[in-house]
Amino acid sequence: MANKEKRIKMKFNKWINSINRLFIPRKTQEKNKRFDMAERTTNYEPEFYSKFINEKLNQEDFITYPNYKDYELLKESISHMDGLSAENVYLSTGSGACIKSVCEFTMDSGKNIVTPVPAYPMYNIYGRLYGGEHIGVEYGDSLVFDLSELINQINDDTRLVIISNPFSPIGDYKTNSEIKKLANVCKEFNIILVIDEAYIHFSDGESMVGLLNDYENVLISRTFSKAFGAAGIRLGYLLGNKKLINKITKVQLTYPLSNVTVKFGMYLIDNIDVIDEYVKETKYSRNKLCEILSSKYDVVNSQTNSIHFHEKNGDNRNAVDVLNKHKLAFKSGDAETGTPVKVPGDDRGSWIRLSVGAGIEKLDFVGDLV
Repeated sequence: MANKEKRIKMKFNKWINSINRLFIPRKTQEKNKRFDMAERTTNYEPEFYSKFINEKLNQEDFITYPNYKDYELLKESISHMDGLSAENVYLSTGSGACIKSVCEFTMDSGKNIVTPVPAYPMYNIYGRLYGGEHIGVEYGDSLVFDLSELINQINDDTRLVIISNPFSPIGDYKTNSEIKKLANVCKEFNIILVIDEAYIHFSDGESMVGLLNDYENVLISRTFSKAFGAAGIRLGYLLGNKKLINKITKVQLTYPLSNVTVKFGMYLIDNIDVIDEYVKETKYSRNKLCEILSSKYDVVNSQTNSIHFHEKNGDNRNAVDVLNKHKLAFKSGDAETGTPVKVPGDDRGSWIRLSVGAGIEKLDFVGDLV
């Protein structure tokens, strides 16, 4: 009789089975066709990249481990750009990784994280990854998120509150006075408030960096993936009080960024005028595109680099057909297939979410849509 193989039972946290990781398939990464991930939709000029490669990179950048002095130089460049000190900056591989570090630093079994819904899905995943419970606060029937509803969900077991500003994916913006009310409540409960400003450059409103002088419990998350057009290098950072940044640094990877990432990040900051011009053009194109589409579609104006639109008297299938004909990558929903894309206060699940960039209103597909 053959010996039965013993089944080895691996020991791991039981809650890991409830975690569904986010994997996002893509149709294309081609310029002027990638409208699904809120990236820069056009490429930089070839000379912009060749100058960086020829003048900034060397073999040692690929062969050797990063130098901590270079991390400090990048932090100094970022802090100068944002009007702070290098000691107020925490570096990581994108703003998502920064938020994961905060969750690792704060969350525990039986505690909760409070966020708006819909929102960046990793808020939920990272909070639960460290044993916490996610409390999602729905938008309700308004395109403007009610922060008072979120405040009402904060309790003694809350360890972390995360909001984006401008809010993603809908795109509304909260003022300084509105955010202060939330920050004060978080301060009373001795919990950290993270303000994710991934899209702040595309907003007409101000950053909340000024709050850091008065609120030791506030962190601001930023990324190089959106306005800086560098999603591929994976660079993000946190801004906050020196003591809080020092504590979070204890969970930081030994080498959080590659040599190439550090150098390209500093190169982008040194060329901030190029970034500012793209942002200016994108904001103009976003507003122009909304104006063009509004003749035939219901359009949700946004303070980010994405918009939502839906045919006024149809199910959006014609619009989807047009975008597919042009082989574009975009977000769309179909209520019948169970993958809806909705906006608050509207039951239609077939909205289209389109990332925008400089000059998008001039592309051929826009004329076909209207």
